[in-house]
Amino acid sequence: MTANPSLSHCSPMIRVHPRHPRSNSLLIRAVVCVAFVSLCVSLVASAVCADPDARETPRLTEINVKKLGPVAPPAPDVVRTRTLEWVAQHGVTDQARLTEIGKLWAWTDEPPAPESLLERTIGSFALADDATRAFVDACGLQNAPLLPPDAKLLTQDGQGSFYTANMSLFYGRYLAHRQMFDEALEVLETVPLADAVDPASLLFFKAICQHHLLMKSEGLETIEQLLKNTEGVPVRYSTVASLMQYDLEALRDRSLDEVARKMTDVERRLELGRTGEKVQKKEEEIILTLDELIKKIEDQQGGGGGPGGQANRSSSPANDSVIKGSTAPGKVDPKKFKNAAEWGDLPPRARARAKDQISREFPAHYRDAIDEYTKKAANRPAAGGK
Repeated sequence: MTANPSLSHCSPMIRVHPRHPRSNSLLIRAVVCVAFVSLCVSLVASAVCADPDARETPRLTEINVKKLGPVAPPAPDVVRTRTLEWVAQHGVTDQARLTEIGKLWAWTDEPPAPESLLERTIGSFALADDATRAFVDACGLQNAPLLPPDAKLLTQDGQGSFYTANMSLFYGRYLAHRQMFDEALEVLETVPLADAVDPASLLFFKAICQHHLLMKSEGLETIEQLLKNTEGVPVRYSTVASLMQYDLEALRDRSLDEVARKMTDVERRLELGRTGEKVQKKEEEIILTLDELIKKIEDQQGGGGGPGGQANRSSSPANDSVIKGSTAPGKVDPKKFKNAAEWGDLPPRARARAKDQISREFPAHYRDAIDEYTKKAANRPAAGGK
């Protein structure tokens, strides 16, 4: 790893252009108020005046994961320059705000990691623009409302690709934290890796959404890009991504495992207040898959489909169910039965053994689904005599 260049090495690159004297002087007066941020004065001036074609900004022409080569985050100095340029171009005149922005971009030791650079970029946007500040404040995770904040500012003209890309990354990450994976993925897929301050976060949260939505091939492609072709990936990202990769590789189409995951996804959507056509369609898919699985098991056990299965069937199954020699109608007194959440009214020891076996042999969401089912069954009213 190359050492971070000293502050003095950056000073000769400062160029002042006569086209923006007012913005340049305002920024210089603001940043000078902070004693240890002299470098920011030069960088702000450079951001206002530098020729856009002369900036060394890495550009990627293809964001399709399958066709991408190695991806690296932009250099901290490049991020700082582009952010301060955006601030200058939007005519910020409040000295206090400019001072706070200058503080965000002053560092004398090791430069910040991409995650921190993204937070500083979003913070600068919020300090420079009131609408952005209101939007960022509305994206809090504490006591979040059912509906996410309106993101119309992400489609406004005149903000520039750098602003739109990183604000979209910020918003997509927020939606993923809210478990709104469909909406999050829709936003994140609009972000070019070329403009993302933190490309590892962009790929990671895309993979999170694709994993939860059971998008196997797309998720594996994104994870492959993140793990093998992206620099600066935090350890926690790579660890979780590896687990998601293993999980998706083991996922089989139209399996009981897939059904359980779809049931969990439907439950998530219902908790978010989603009851539309998409949820109903997923519920229908679950029922159809379960029917297919049940029929397959019956066929394997000789219970249907072939001649052998038909040969064992009775033409009057209702009569066959009556005990021979009995004259009673075969009705059961419903008072002898009751609803219970005790796993079929098993004795405590047998119940514990069953739960332990499920915990050892099946994924965690199987036991959760069974627990949830038995709790709901316990709350159902007792059946009548009919």
